[in-house]
Amino acid sequence: MTNKPIIQKIVLAGIVFNKQGKVLVLQRNENENTHPGMWELPSGKREFLESSHNALTREIKEETGLDIEVVQPCSVFEYKIEKPNEIRDSTQINFIVTSEVSEVRLSEEHQNYAWISKNEINRYKMSVETKEAIQLAFDLYSKIL
Repeated sequence: MTNKPIIQKIVLAGIVFNKQGKVLVLQRNENENTHPGMWELPSGKREFLESSHNALTREIKEETGLDIEVVQPCSVFEYKIEKPNEIRDSTQINFIVTSEVSEVRLSEEHQNYAWISKNEINRYKMSVETKEAIQLAFDLYSKIL
């Protein structure tokens, strides 16, 4: 076992679909301590006593400038990040969301963005869990339409 404190976090991520049926992915800045340059979903942690819906809406607005509509939760995965002073044990809940607008305003956390189709997922360096969540969301979204 470790002597480092273990911090549990709930992370909410949006698999954002635009009007063209593409999904938004964001590229982390190269100066980020964790996973620099990796592509990910817009996401962030839920604050104490904040609802998941409010946290998801807030985080997507902060990272992308987009207003979204939450459609439904679609998947969950866990991951761990070891920092010098702690271990973060995170549970990520992924939601299918929609946006009427495709013009993104990135926060300082990210350096690039792309709207991708299902067959473009493997062109981007992202975690296996993120790729699987996006693939599942494409499958579910096609049934919702």
